[in-house]
Amino acid sequence: MSLCKKVFMGVLLINSLFLLSCSVTIRDATPQAQAKGFLTVNCPESIRTKGHYCREERAYSGLVQSGSRVKVESLSTGKSITIAVYRRDNFDGVCVPERFRNLLGAEPFPARLEIQRCGVDDKRSCQAYIRGLASYYADPYHGRETPYGIKYDMHGYYAAHTELPLGTLLKVRNLKNNREVVVKVIDRGPFVAGRVLDLSYRAALELDMMRDGVVEVEAKVLRCGD
Repeated sequence: MSLCKKVFMGVLLINSLFLLSCSVTIRDATPQAQAKGFLTVNCPESIRTKGHYCREERAYSGLVQSGSRVKVESLSTGKSITIAVYRRDNFDGVCVPERFRNLLGAEPFPARLEIQRCGVDDKRSCQAYIRGLASYYADPYHGRETPYGIKYDMHGYYAAHTELPLGTLLKVRNLKNNREVVVKVIDRGPFVAGRVLDLSYRAALELDMMRDGVVEVEAKVLRCGD
């Protein structure tokens, strides 16, 4: 083999190795890598379960995110309804208002749930950590209905956030004294510039922030959504 041909083959080999190394770098830039530091909501597109009837005018299930828009199909009658379904952790299956009995058939009926919207506002991801100012709210909000589907209890361990999926669990730390509390996001807020969380009265007591009113916190997401 001539000297020129050897040099040419060597250049080809070097270029091949260079391109190979570049391709590895490109493969690393995946959507999963870009989403590092985020958690996602458990929101299947379809669920098979048992259907029941409840006296309330709302539908409930322990299988979907609270406030989800769900098509509930009875596999025994072939009929379906589309309704907002709220979270009730201890309920096995799906419970729909009694007025749909004639349409969906006798209970328990085999049901297929088609999730058309995940939760109240279709939020599906959580930033793993949140840092910023937190305040608390009590009266006159105590007893008011929340987007999560339950009444706000200022004596419970709850929080409001503008973007996190409802049902998200947070471990909140007061950066002034390192006290911690675990809360569940059931509401929207705070609607004050610069603040990231509104905590319940009970959670604020646990963090010893009553005197300050507004404190800097760091919150770790323990669970994204329900």
